[in-house]
Amino acid sequence: MFSKLRIQFKITVLLIALLIVAVVLNIAWSNYTQVRQAEREMLEKTQILNQEMRAVWEFIDINQSRIDTDANGDYNFKNIYCAIAGKSVAVLFMRDTDYTVKYVSLEPRRSNSRPDAFEREALESFALSGQDDEIYQITTYGDREVFRYTTPIFIKESCLNCHGDPKGEIDITGHPKEGLKNGDLAGAVSIVMPIDLYMTGIQQNILQQSLYFFVVIALLITIVYLAISLLVTRPLRRVESAIEQIEGGNLDIDLNGSRSSGEIKVLEQKFSSMAQQLQSSYDNLEKQVDDRTRQLASANRILEEQRIGLKEANDLLQSESQYKSDFLAIMSHELRTPLTSILAFAEICEESNGATSEKDRTAIREIKENGYVLLHMVNNILEVARIDAGKTELTCEWVDMVDLLSTVETSMRPLANKRQIEFETQVSPGTPLIYTDWEKLRRILENLVSNAVKFTQRGGSARVDVRPVAREIQIRVSDTGIGIKERDIPRVFEKFTQLDKSSHRRYSGSGLGLAVVKELTEAMGGFVEVESAFKKGSTFIVHIPIHEKEWDDNEDIAG
Repeated sequence: MFSKLRIQFKITVLLIALLIVAVVLNIAWSNYTQVRQAEREMLEKTQILNQEMRAVWEFIDINQSRIDTDANGDYNFKNIYCAIAGKSVAVLFMRDTDYTVKYVSLEPRRSNSRPDAFEREALESFALSGQDDEIYQITTYGDREVFRYTTPIFIKESCLNCHGDPKGEIDITGHPKEGLKNGDLAGAVSIVMPIDLYMTGIQQNILQQSLYFFVVIALLITIVYLAISLLVTRPLRRVESAIEQIEGGNLDIDLNGSRSSGEIKVLEQKFSSMAQQLQSSYDNLEKQVDDRTRQLASANRILEEQRIGLKEANDLLQSESQYKSDFLAIMSHELRTPLTSILAFAEICEESNGATSEKDRTAIREIKENGYVLLHMVNNILEVARIDAGKTELTCEWVDMVDLLSTVETSMRPLANKRQIEFETQVSPGTPLIYTDWEKLRRILENLVSNAVKFTQRGGSARVDVRPVAREIQIRVSDTGIGIKERDIPRVFEKFTQLDKSSHRRYSGSGLGLAVVKELTEAMGGFVEVESAFKKGSTFIVHIPIHEKEWDDNEDIAG
């Protein structure tokens, strides 16, 4: 609804809202400042009145002996003293004004000196501070709003005759003494000033300011409304009329002769230029459409040729990838069969004591060790080929990590002993059975342990730790080997990758072990990470998840 209103109306409403907010803020600020000013004026008046009352009090105190001495110079107490004089003057002052002046005390001698709640709170504050302070506040007194002022009265030397020691003795005025000391709080002067006149003046000032501002606002709004209509709305209506003509098919529009100025004039000139350009474009539209149609047809033919070429290239790549996978699988399988036979005959020769000399036994061991290394590489190649072909499947069963780690240790221990590397394994107590693929988990461990032993120098150490952490099994394979440079860590799991060409010559290998570890771990729903320091060693951490079903099944097995 608001979006359909005219611009001058929108601007006028916005201006009214802003001016009203400004007026309200001005009224609030004016009220605040005038109240504060009135409070300062009332404070000054009450302070002057208090000083005058104190002057009366001190006048009587100074002339007390003269008042109580008769013409013959004899003492004659006339029952006129400072308190009576001060209160009497206050009564006379209150008779002709709306002010209330009281002398109050926490232990009053007369009932009319008892403090009310405001005065009692002030007296208690004076008693605590012991200072000649003053307390004032705009508050209510009875049923009207007033300004209240209170200041303390302290005992002086001349006051001790009536209020000092001994406590309880009847003084000259007929009242028992309070036993006060010089400087003690005797009471307070309480002044109540009406503020009706001040508040009425403040309200009249605010009303006058409000009326003035509203008159100014009305005048400004009228001027702004007329100015917007003349300078903005009318020129925009001309532009609107021109747009309606263009929508009706008339492109012969010229607004350059208008009497507008400023931005509106620029807008009209731009609009006229746009109309001329539209007319020119419309005149040549059919020719441009034909040209664009021919260009699109040519582009479509080129895109179709590119699509066919891309399809042929993709088919060729898929064919080559399949050929590579098939080649690796066939060659690895063909290599595995004679390699298994070589290892079997080596085992037979070793067990049958056919080799009597140390040289023969050493040769047989070399055949076995290198055969196992080659078999390990062939297995990795086969696994990579299966992964690339998307034929990796999990054959899950209940796996005891103690048994699995024992199997890996048995196969890796000879290699570690040969390289004189300390090899340790540990499974933390409480490690549960996990439902996973035994063979693939064994291959993960063998690859990691093989790398740890292979890249650790003689006299070093390698260690495997298995422990349950939260809802997963963590397998940590650590070594004290050559380590990995920080910049090379992101590439360790790439296929056929040796981070250092010299490492390939020194340690051999196909660069597939860690790639197989990563692929198999992710196939089992886990992930693998590496921590390494160059020339200090590496730690590979395999995370295998334990699902809720496995926890429940473990509880059933335990039960």
